[in-house]
Amino acid sequence: MLAQVLFSGLALGSIYGLVALGFAVVFKATEVFNFAQGMFVVCGAFFAVTTITLMQLPFPLAVSAVIGAAAGLGIVIHVLLIQPLSGRPMLSVIMVTIALSIVMRAIIEISYGPQGRPLVTPLPAGIFIVGDVRISQLHLTAAAVSWACMASFGAFFQFTSVGLLMRATADSHEAALVSGINVNMMNRMAWAIGASLAAIGGLFMGQLQLASTELEGIGLLALPAVVIGGMQSIPGAIVGGLLVGVVEQLAATYISPKSSDIVIYALLLLILMVRPWGLFGQRELGRV
Repeated sequence: MLAQVLFSGLALGSIYGLVALGFAVVFKATEVFNFAQGMFVVCGAFFAVTTITLMQLPFPLAVSAVIGAAAGLGIVIHVLLIQPLSGRPMLSVIMVTIALSIVMRAIIEISYGPQGRPLVTPLPAGIFIVGDVRISQLHLTAAAVSWACMASFGAFFQFTSVGLLMRATADSHEAALVSGINVNMMNRMAWAIGASLAAIGGLFMGQLQLASTELEGIGLLALPAVVIGGMQSIPGAIVGGLLVGVVEQLAATYISPKSSDIVIYALLLLILMVRPWGLFGQRELGRV
């Protein structure tokens, strides 16, 4: 039983880590708490419904369209809503992302209806048994794709010139401007990456559950995941996502299905009291 629960937790945690990575990329680059990240997950699921179920595009083309649409949406949101608020108080930007989440939910429910929609893809959905553990091929595929995406973006940030420019911009906007880096372009790329990662998570969650606005809760679990791992830490977001997934499954199995949120946020409070900068974050010191 424990091995089964741990497998399910790590598989779901991989998706949470993917969404949390997008949240961390946006925060690290623009210092914006994007409370609309959960709705990017929902958008990814409904983009998949549109391209796969309604338009019946070939699966590779449909996935490319989902990622492209999510990236474009992230760029548009940055240009129209986030960039004009540059230099404004943090609270103003946070309220904009909360309002954006509400508007996106309303648009999706008007366009697709309030009921969830099933999402069927060519991805393997069978089950194979290893010992006493029933392994879902879809969960395994989701975990593998999530890790491949996280590894790819890690290599992108570490070894490519554009990734280095994004890291430099995230470290210091002022220094990046002085060095001639197009900061707005880097920030738009960060929003595009964050939205794309959330959309990939939404594609899998739409098939594992249903494509519905309730998937926003999955995206919001990225917030405790990224805070637990460390707001400024990309690896921390991944580890935080895995930890949240495992804790959620353990609590749902051994305590109560409704207790998972309580346990997750209790863990978040504990981390904030002991290490406010997160497990992998760096402590910031200031003069007083």
